[in-house]
Amino acid sequence: MLGCRTTQTVSNDQASLSNLAPFQVVRAWVDGDSLRSVVQYSGGCDGHDFSLRKTSPLQKSLPPKQPIAWDHRSDDPCRALVVDTISTSVVHLRGTPHGVTILLLDQWEFELPYTYP
Repeated sequence: MLGCRTTQTVSNDQASLSNLAPFQVVRAWVDGDSLRSVVQYSGGCDGHDFSLRKTSPLQKSLPPKQPIAWDHRSDDPCRALVVDTISTSVVHLRGTPHGVTILLLDQWEFELPYTYP
């Protein structure tokens, strides 16, 4: 069963890790300067807030690799299965002035190359 979403916010803050709600990354890709992910979670009655954070420092490899994770916050008591696409800028994750940074997204098994001029 697919639920409909009501309110969702995506940000890049480093907020507290308390009150995180469970979710699953179904698909992820980089589109220009944005990270996009299809996510699945229970809800359908209240707002959901997703934010992207670095999980550890930039790995000094060639190309550099940045471990990251989505955080999901919600007090939504409903149990409908919601599938949604979320997106945020990743410009602040550039590991070099020009080139490629590999994004290592928690809950996603594949490397995500982020290419920029």
